[in-house]
Amino acid sequence: MKILVQNLQKRDNLATELFEEHDPDLMLLQEINIHSETHSFPASNVSSIGYGTAIGSKFEAVTDIKYIQSPYAEFGGVIHKKTTIATVNTVQFVSFHGYNGQPFKKKHKLVAHIEAVLAELIPTGPAVFAGDFNTWSKEHLKAVKVKLESVGFHLAYSWPYPGRDDPLDHAFLRGMELQSSKNYECASDHRGAILELRLVNGTS
Repeated sequence: MKILVQNLQKRDNLATELFEEHDPDLMLLQEINIHSETHSFPASNVSSIGYGTAIGSKFEAVTDIKYIQSPYAEFGGVIHKKTTIATVNTVQFVSFHGYNGQPFKKKHKLVAHIEAVLAELIPTGPAVFAGDFNTWSKEHLKAVKVKLESVGFHLAYSWPYPGRDDPLDHAFLRGMELQSSKNYECASDHRGAILELRLVNGTS
């Protein structure tokens, strides 16, 4: 299974362009501008003006769709980061855009966002938890890893953010094997990732 993970920076029609360029089986998208896209996305958790997260699938039906927002608001107590969850071919997928956990913020608020998402997942079975975790803090990322590892995930891939030594974007897997990975540049300020995955002891 070929997975594309991308923060789109609200760029017009960028998800559609990346779908046509890279031909992924599934897309996990953050900061989508849903009203600008010509490609349809069956699961999208967006604001009234169309910004948020989405999951798109090329072949399989998308089921068990759930929409989560971060328990804590940011930017003046108004904005809650949005997360989309869906199941495709028995695998749970999470398109995650994390609470803004920069060092001036409290890491427990980012961890609380992770916990809110995990509460909606089936606690066992294959899953992909990927996206923009919104922090360069090693301390915050360590706390995220501890929480996700406690329920069977492992950090499979992190990819660079332009001009920074530490990444914002990560992919955690459970019951899935990473066969190959690469990252690419596009019109967004984030690089995107393409992951080739297969079920543990299973098929791609």
